[in-house]
Amino acid sequence: MQMREYETLFRVEDEHWWYRQLRRVLQLHLDRYLPAWRDAAILDAGCGTGGNLAHLPGAGRRVGLDFSPVALANARRRRLAQLVRGTVTSLPFAASSFDAAISMSVIYHQWVADPADALREIHRVLRPGGLLFVDVPAYESLMSPHDVAVMTARRFTAPALRSLVASCDFEVLHVTHWNTLLFPVVWAARRLNFLPEGDDLETTEAKPGGRNGLLDAAMRIEAAVLARVALPFGVSIHCVARRRG
Repeated sequence: MQMREYETLFRVEDEHWWYRQLRRVLQLHLDRYLPAWRDAAILDAGCGTGGNLAHLPGAGRRVGLDFSPVALANARRRRLAQLVRGTVTSLPFAASSFDAAISMSVIYHQWVADPADALREIHRVLRPGGLLFVDVPAYESLMSPHDVAVMTARRFTAPALRSLVASCDFEVLHVTHWNTLLFPVVWAARRLNFLPEGDDLETTEAKPGGRNGLLDAAMRIEAAVLARVALPFGVSIHCVARRRG
């Protein structure tokens, strides 16, 4: 993403409704598909400024990797134990090093020329049966100025993400959209441009209470639904898969 976005990300990702919901979705699926995740070795492939990794408690090994020195400099401010500079298409780790890998909002990026290369590398560093948790933005029709700021190269559909992950020798266990409750508002905001300039919901600074609090409350309701059923549409897509072999 553009360099100035990393400082914004570091400031907002602990409290912003979107990042809080992303972590709820991730933890829901960690609990469901990897109950012992707190003691597992987990790679955050594309860790950004480290917010997701910092919210993964437990005694297991935690490793964050990112290509951006600016992102890693911010992640170090969180006192994370192991941070590595590298690219998701050529991971600097031995084969079968991790029990699980998370890759949140990474393979959509302009710096990832071929998402399949990144997924094959994650497959390589996972142990047999290891789990992949990957999250991507949905629908090309939702492209916006925010996508320019975060250097979006591609958005996905659920079938396309499922097919891509399966083609890299993963068994797809679960695919769901999320940010479904707000999908009509986000679609209208981006297609009809009715929000004030610079306000894209996902990019606005988080402030206690106010709109951020209301949106976070809505996402808590959605998370309760997600715990029971896969959602058929939404602004983002989450996929869980198991390494074959």
